[in-house]
Amino acid sequence: MISPELASIIEEASGLEAEALTPDAKLRELGITSLSMIEIAVRIEDAFGVRLDDDVVYNLHTVGDLAALVDAHDPA
Repeated sequence: MISPELASIIEEASGLEAEALTPDAKLRELGITSLSMIEIAVRIEDAFGVRLDDDVVYNLHTVGDLAALVDAHDPA
């Protein structure tokens, strides 16, 4: 499941609609570029207080992979 806050970050950085952000949606097929991924990672770091390694972020394939990465860093 993708949190509303994460969905909002992706929407703002990419211009995609929330309906497109399913866990199985492939980031490249959604048109999320490496530049967009940098912006998304920075916004995630600011919003969730986590540090995301660039190599890991660039190797994510789906929206669900991104959500799992954020969940893995979530202290709650």
